[in-house]
Amino acid sequence: MKKILSICCLSVISSYGFPQDIKGISFSHQEWEISCSNTGTCKAAGYQNEDNGDNPASILLTRKAGPKQPVQAEFALSDYEQSLPANQLKNIHFYVNGKDLGTVTIDGTDLPLMGKLNNSQVNAVLQQSKQKPEIVFKNAQHEWKISDAGMTAVLLKMDDFQKRIGTVGALVKKGSANEAKVLMPEPKLLVKRIKTTAKPYLTLQPKSKQYQAIHRSLMAANQNPKEDFCEGIYGGNSDGAEPQEIELYKLTNKKVLATTLCWRGAYNEGYGAWMLDESLTGKATFVTETASDFDSGIISSAQKGRGIGDCWASKEWVWDGKSFVQTKDMWTGMCKGLAAGGVWELDRIEAIVK
Repeated sequence: MKKILSICCLSVISSYGFPQDIKGISFSHQEWEISCSNTGTCKAAGYQNEDNGDNPASILLTRKAGPKQPVQAEFALSDYEQSLPANQLKNIHFYVNGKDLGTVTIDGTDLPLMGKLNNSQVNAVLQQSKQKPEIVFKNAQHEWKISDAGMTAVLLKMDDFQKRIGTVGALVKKGSANEAKVLMPEPKLLVKRIKTTAKPYLTLQPKSKQYQAIHRSLMAANQNPKEDFCEGIYGGNSDGAEPQEIELYKLTNKKVLATTLCWRGAYNEGYGAWMLDESLTGKATFVTETASDFDSGIISSAQKGRGIGDCWASKEWVWDGKSFVQTKDMWTGMCKGLAAGGVWELDRIEAIVK
């Protein structure tokens, strides 16, 4: 399979993989969203509303699982035209409900402006989590507002996932219970990567008999038989879907990887990927239909949330000698014009590849 998109984020991972008890989740409501990963860590992000689209802004609240874990806050402030002069990006103060909580520390002068809130600034936000707070960053020249719409629902989801509802450590529904029974953190999934060849050893064309037999096997592995699945790509000179070539890569342990282009949209496309016995007989094992690249034992996927590329979904699967283990499931945050490539890493799966 040709390299379609390159992924610059996050390192790849290897497999002593053990099943984990924590399953990552994601949830969004109005201008806020949250992702909680297989480690138990939750990240909640809030953004500007559409009325403030020329001044993109976001705040990220991160909390690890376990008792007495603090909430840490980061921010990103930008300009839709990415053209603010550096001398107008200084002395930015942070306000909650009109109260000036002091300046914020900025890391550099490139847009988006990134930094962290101090403890008193974080506490001011959390104390108002149920009261529709007005959250503002501003200096003499510019103002950035974080919408409160959806904040309470998203922080309640964080409490629920981390089993803090009714405890003294809850952010929204506090209670008197201690945190003895809250969700405990898990280590990142550990996966040992087995390197494979990077180039296909065989490419099958749609009109060949071998292609048709293998294609039937791949389609039979569809996880939802009621849906049309990887039937071909509609071209400009075609009245119907045109089947795409199948590329086969040698793995290890007498297995091969089969890939074929499954779909194409306005600014994304996705390859299907399956594992087969090297005899090319028997049942296929489906991996994904959103692959962008396969390289030496790593299937990767990078998909834009919209054409300008300010938001991306990224996934990876690593060959551990027996199967492809998913080692990444990450979203860069809502499509809000903060920066090319997005600004956050909102994880549902975190892993270490050896």
